Amino acid sequence: MCISAKINPPMKALLSSYEGVIMIASDMYEQACRTSTLHHMHPAAFTPSPPLGKRDRDALIAMYERRMGPRYPGRPVYEEARNRKAKCPMCGVGAVRQVDHHMPKSIYPYLAVVPINLLPICSDCNFAKKDQSPTCYAEQTLHPYFDDVDHDRWLRARLITRSPDGQVLHARPQDSPASWAIEFYVDPPSSWDANLAERVRYHFDTFKLAPLYEDQAADDLPGIELSIEEAFQAGGAPDVRAHLEGLARSRARQHQNSWTVALYEALSADHWFCSGGFRQVAAG
Repeated sequence: MCISAKINPPMKALLSSYEGVIMIASDMYEQACRTSTLHHMHPAAFTPSPPLGKRDRDALIAMYERRMGPRYPGRPVYEEARNRKAKCPMCGVGAVRQVDHHMPKSIYPYLAVVPINLLPICSDCNFAKKDQSPTCYAEQTLHPYFDDVDHDRWLRARLITRSPDGQVLHARPQDSPASWAIEFYVDPPSSWDANLAERVRYHFDTFKLAPLYEDQAADDLPGIELSIEEAFQAGGAPDVRAHLEGLARSRARQHQNSWTVALYEALSADHWFCSGGFRQVAAG
């Protein structure tokens, strides 16, 4: 599609000469995705060789940058990739606005227009990832088409309260902590292989999910204060706890590693919060 129209004959001949190579590279890439061995993909096997390497490399990259642009025949491939998800599969929060290369086109130009290398992504995650490629197993960020880690719970949160001197305070119902914070973290199940756990942590850190989810939680808490207050007036801390546990179960039906699930479970487990601390938290 990319070279089907609006292209001069010499360039079409050049790009056409790489069709078989790109198909082989695509198969190698897919196999590496399925076996989580992207770190074994040597860049030299995915880029043209000298003496015309730079010229051909630039032409292959331009096939994405120009020939998937608006009003070009390859645009439907770009649009299909961008429209696969409404929310960014890397963070689960941002709206998809762009398309990203899972393996960077600057390093792996044979994959510049391979559809399964094109991922829907929000602008913040695209900026955070940059042109990184894995050098070891743990450095493989999760691929939304091949990596499903939502069958187990791995995302958790906790409410941290502090005294005026900044020390962690295990607040009791009558306490008024000087500050509070929600902390999100990766807590993989014991059944996971250590390498997979490190890989999920790497993904979590690469896309800066902890501060992102903390911001989301800060925006969310004032919005549920009324329902928590009503639960408290009806039955005190036990009813608040039951209400939050119900919210967590409801959110988990769609995505059990959602930040909302981790947040509501953490709050339901905190006795200070459920006993009236929610008022201080909702007030900021």
